[in-house]
Amino acid sequence: MTLESGLRVGVLTCVVYLLLVYGMYIALMVLGHVESRRRRRERRLDNPDVLVGSRFAPGVSVIVPAYCESEGLPAAVRSLLDLEYPVFEVIVVNDGSTDDTVPRLVADIGLVASDVSSRSVVETAPIDGYYRSPTDPRLLVVDKRNGGKADALNAGLNHCRYRYVCAVDADMVFARGALTRAMREIVRDPARVVGLTSYFENARDPAKALPDGVAFAEPDTRPLFAFQTFDYLRAFFNNRMGWARLNFMLCAAGAFQIWRRDLVEELGGWSREYTCEDIEFTFRAHRFLRERGRDYRIACLPDCIGVTEGPDSVVKLVSQRERWQRVILETCWANRRMWFNPRYGTVGALGLPYYLLSEIVAPLFEVLAVVTLLTGAATGLIQWWEFAALTLAITFANSALTTGALLMHDFERRTHRLSGVVRLLALMPLEMIVYRPVMAWARIKGTWRFTRGDKAWHKFERNVRTDAA
Repeated sequence: MTLESGLRVGVLTCVVYLLLVYGMYIALMVLGHVESRRRRRERRLDNPDVLVGSRFAPGVSVIVPAYCESEGLPAAVRSLLDLEYPVFEVIVVNDGSTDDTVPRLVADIGLVASDVSSRSVVETAPIDGYYRSPTDPRLLVVDKRNGGKADALNAGLNHCRYRYVCAVDADMVFARGALTRAMREIVRDPARVVGLTSYFENARDPAKALPDGVAFAEPDTRPLFAFQTFDYLRAFFNNRMGWARLNFMLCAAGAFQIWRRDLVEELGGWSREYTCEDIEFTFRAHRFLRERGRDYRIACLPDCIGVTEGPDSVVKLVSQRERWQRVILETCWANRRMWFNPRYGTVGALGLPYYLLSEIVAPLFEVLAVVTLLTGAATGLIQWWEFAALTLAITFANSALTTGALLMHDFERRTHRLSGVVRLLALMPLEMIVYRPVMAWARIKGTWRFTRGDKAWHKFERNVRTDAA
């Protein structure tokens, strides 16, 4: 094979791959739009105040695992205690933090040492003490030795009182109606809905982005945060809404995931053997329920339930995204018997093939594309106008997907002013040349670390809060 014919094969392979991937993305976007419309119609028939004021609303135990989260944890806890839901508790689990997470929370909330009993459903690292609020019995702080996020969640599970468990991140600030919106979906079909996740936004300082728990501020249009916003919009409105429609939810996001407690306990809690706990638990739930022939559903809502902290530097962003790539590879490999297996329904037939194309082999094609481009440019076998035309086509397709997600977000809840949306739209064409190369590097780095068996969290420093800057 000559160099020219080899380059042509490389280009054709990359083009076919792109057509397959973007074909999947567009199909999911259409399905996500259909699912989102259905949710809007249902919401118009509902009165959320009925659930808020009901004495029969199912109780929810909210678990907040925290490791070195002194900057953002107090704001997260306060927003949780302000939730407009009749029956819930908040269990903060300090996972052996090396900073002043516990002392700061104790001083900020006004906690006192307490004695508490545990059900010991799942074995965890030893617990050193407990703290409670003398004025709000819904709050419990568990101070334990370090064991990882999954271990902290399991420690929280051992102290849960209610039927549903809601696991959240310690850097989130929640809208007051977050639990009401989520549980409204669950109480419609409590027998089938075993899990749920929902959309959330990202910002440098979540407390500033959601100042009163109700009104969302303007979207952060600084390029790094705007590009992350595009990622979140596509991930939830295009992908997860489509996954929910076809009943193969691939990941109930760790920042906000609700599960029936009996299922979590039946599965033995969250696993400590993986880089991240959320996607692995979602797959384990699918495998467990389908192997037993149970009828179930894992739902996704388009409602924005809060704001999470987005990395404010490229280094932090790469650290986060390479970790996400590793856990996808770990989980898909661990569940390889589900690939294309009709026993696992749409999860095996559609979900895992989707991850295979869009995530697992993506770094290979990204490397192939770069090598092909550089070789063609060096030898003069690739015309720059052809490369420019292909780049423009990909940019247009990517912008169309982002615009579709942004429109669905706007249909759901018009929280941003037109000026902010226009600024986001203006940044879309730059995503391909500024942001995508960074994401490609993160995926390549995550894939390399996976092949080396790296399962470390590689936690980066939290953003400096605005009020502390």
